[in-house]
Amino acid sequence: MRLASLFLALTAALSAQHKPITPAGAAKPVGPYSPALDTGQYVYVSGQGANDRSGAIPAGIEAQTRQCLANVRLNLEAAGLEFRHVIGAQLYLVDMDNLPTVERLWTELLGASQPPRITLGATQLPTGTPIEITVIARRTAGDRVYLNPIYAQTRQQAEKQLAAALRKVGLSRKHLAMANWYTTGPHAPGVIDVAALPDRAQWAVAAIASKRKETRTAFCEVVSPAAAGTVEHQTTDAFAALKTCLAKHGATLASVAATNVYLADIADFARMNAIYASMFTGAFPTRTTIQSVPPAKAQFAVRLSAIAEMP
Repeated sequence: MRLASLFLALTAALSAQHKPITPAGAAKPVGPYSPALDTGQYVYVSGQGANDRSGAIPAGIEAQTRQCLANVRLNLEAAGLEFRHVIGAQLYLVDMDNLPTVERLWTELLGASQPPRITLGATQLPTGTPIEITVIARRTAGDRVYLNPIYAQTRQQAEKQLAAALRKVGLSRKHLAMANWYTTGPHAPGVIDVAALPDRAQWAVAAIASKRKETRTAFCEVVSPAAAGTVEHQTTDAFAALKTCLAKHGATLASVAATNVYLADIADFARMNAIYASMFTGAFPTRTTIQSVPPAKAQFAVRLSAIAEMP
């Protein structure tokens, strides 16, 4: 009885901490995820595409980018925040040639005070949007530091630049809480394959460091076994691996605030969603879904990354 009461109390605490946000006038979710999630100090916003509230996508990359940024703004404002509260962002583009236009509008909106933002080329995004942006905002100052993304021609060059970036903020590799590596070249274990990077770079890294050991936050990156069964089986396997990773940090799926789902083929979006939805019993975390490379190049069917925030 006491164990049951403790479990209910913990569940209630998580539910109180993770508050889903669904802003009026924003594009409707196309899967089992919260448009935004308020965890107290942090607000996570799901990947926002160029779709308006009716689901339509305007013509032209300028209008599409403005709509995408408007969708991000609506979610931030629904949480009582503004773009100035954003501390990290991810930008996905189907056509990297559109980056100069996106950069111009991004700078126009945020001015000189821009948060760290990793830019990645994708093969396809859900609903056919050519652009997707996801952000993390913070209400108050904290120990977590989002480093500016690093782009390089080799991993060795990127490693050196990462070490220099950490030194610049008075930290070292022991302070790294998370580092996501990306490449456009031959597949490397533990690295996320992407279609393109800015300035034709072949390697990139997006890192989060912390001045103190993260005890209430868990970062997990897992991959389903390559070419093992249907997308349903691989989604289930990926979640099994995610649960194992979370458990090592004292977390569960109920703690997850945000996920990134990388699919080998965006055509499996609905099939993946069906399994994904069954994994959560409370508020859905925020989510960004990407087909980062053509199916023939993918080394997995489903890849998951997650951030869990514990009370």
